[in-house]
Amino acid sequence: MKKAALISDGWKRLITYAWVDGIMTVIQESGEDVCLHQYNCYGNWSRDELHNQGEYNIYNLPDLSQYDGIILDCNNIMDEKVRSRVISMLREADVPVVSIGYDIEGFYYAGIDNRQPILDMMEHLYGIHGCRRFIFAGGPEDNYENSLRVQAYRDSLEKFGLEEDENPVLYGDYDYETEEGWRLPDVFVCANDNIAAGLCEAAEELGYGIPGDFLVTGFDNLDKAAYFNPQITTVGHERERIGMKCMEILLELWSGKKLEKHHFVPAECIFTESCGCPNHGRVDYREYVKNQIVHGVKKQAEEELLMELEGNIVNATAFDEIFGRIGEYFSKLECDGFALVLDKQLFDADVNTVFPVVGYRCENLMVAHLFERNRQVSMNSLEDIYRCMDEYGANNAYMFTPIHFKNQAVGFSIMKNGRFLYDNPYFYDIHSTIVKALENLFKTRQMENVNRRLQDIYNRDPMTGLYNRIAYSEMIEPEYRGYCEKNVVCAVAFLDVDRFKQINDTRGHEYGDMILKTIAVHLKGLCPEGGYVYRFGGDEFVVFFPEASTEKNDEFRKKLIAKLQEHEIEISIGMVLTSPDSGKRLDDYLAEADKKMYEAKMIKKQKV
Repeated sequence: MKKAALISDGWKRLITYAWVDGIMTVIQESGEDVCLHQYNCYGNWSRDELHNQGEYNIYNLPDLSQYDGIILDCNNIMDEKVRSRVISMLREADVPVVSIGYDIEGFYYAGIDNRQPILDMMEHLYGIHGCRRFIFAGGPEDNYENSLRVQAYRDSLEKFGLEEDENPVLYGDYDYETEEGWRLPDVFVCANDNIAAGLCEAAEELGYGIPGDFLVTGFDNLDKAAYFNPQITTVGHERERIGMKCMEILLELWSGKKLEKHHFVPAECIFTESCGCPNHGRVDYREYVKNQIVHGVKKQAEEELLMELEGNIVNATAFDEIFGRIGEYFSKLECDGFALVLDKQLFDADVNTVFPVVGYRCENLMVAHLFERNRQVSMNSLEDIYRCMDEYGANNAYMFTPIHFKNQAVGFSIMKNGRFLYDNPYFYDIHSTIVKALENLFKTRQMENVNRRLQDIYNRDPMTGLYNRIAYSEMIEPEYRGYCEKNVVCAVAFLDVDRFKQINDTRGHEYGDMILKTIAVHLKGLCPEGGYVYRFGGDEFVVFFPEASTEKNDEFRKKLIAKLQEHEIEISIGMVLTSPDSGKRLDDYLAEADKKMYEAKMIKKQKV
């Protein structure tokens, strides 16, 4: 079985599933056993640089040298450092790489010919419609495909003998909204249909008519071009065919064929109303409206399903609760499986937890949740998942998406054959809902742990480390009542140091403190399982333990006295057994133990 990787970055919050759709179509039609691993993130749209760093960290997960071929879509990676690093990693992998729409030295190229359609468009506008004043409304200046379209525009200006100062290039974003402030040309040549539609809308708001006052052209032949009013002149191509071409290139390379570097899919100019040509008549408006209605209903159902998931997990008090709800959610979508691979530190929620920021600590990763074909699957380690993919992954697509808190890598998800993404590309919204729930619960657990630590500090004697008198009241009372209900006999011991004031006065308080610490050590060491030791105040200590008997009490007393005598420490101790059906309070038994301790001390004094 061959393994192919797809490295991609979403367009803002959207995923370009057309690549996967085209790739998988060729794989299935070829009859070859190929498994696709897609490493996808959304690192280009947030203004939080740490968030984007956490997104792009997914590219550090795979060992790219283990793949037989790689497909790269870096057009949406706006951070030049990230793009350069990814390209460097791919070169080091030393396997065939096909780049989508971005010409990179040493890599094969698959995409549309961005230059020729613009040359044809400009020729049409100049020769057929008599345009002499142009503006190119472009996308980001550093976008490769945009730069090719800009260069074709400039080449056309040069051919027509026109100056760029009079026919400027404007750079912006590949988005619907456009900027004002331009001088009215004969035509706006737009880098894509989003910009073209935005211009048309802005023109209408300003009282201009298209094509009456000026012409507009787009690129990509999106629905908004075909169904806009006016219908937008554009360049048609199919994105799926680009994904198909990428996979065809890899299959041919694997078969030993020598190939040219550049490979293009068909693209054609579609001239229509926005440039003064007639409606091209290629669309069925009633069918489109019907599809929009159906899509709207489905979209609403998808949003309600996501809202239900968010409502179910936002206040979850256990990670398993979150995992169960996630499984229920994905079982309702058109995909074959979903897994969460998470750092074990997430579950400990220690206040000092620091997750890695570069790469993943794979030895800490565990499969927290996995379901396949609507049933939960038990799988322990990341190695088990990889092994399963290697054995049964042929003709399947697995998408890896980062899970991170800011720039700290907490893990990642794996989705198998997420076909629903074709019609519902807003996977970022789904994934961020899951990540937010995990982070909220993690932080809640951290806060609980902090509170427990603070409570523990509050409940402990700073000198000996034993519980103090406050903790005695808060902890033993409920324990004692519980044991009474279970008819369990308990022991209560009260002890203090003989002649402790005299020791302090003659040998100093530091020596007295050493005695108290020594007693604490031996009390903790000798206290039976399930018991508690408290420093009650001064040189007084209390011990409480269940499953007691006269014999067990005597054994505890003898061992403690013997151990302390080794340090020349003398104590007096009183011990009593509780009677579960007596109705006595714990303080009653403590008073009895205190009385017995005092009697033992008096006997010692009488002997002296």
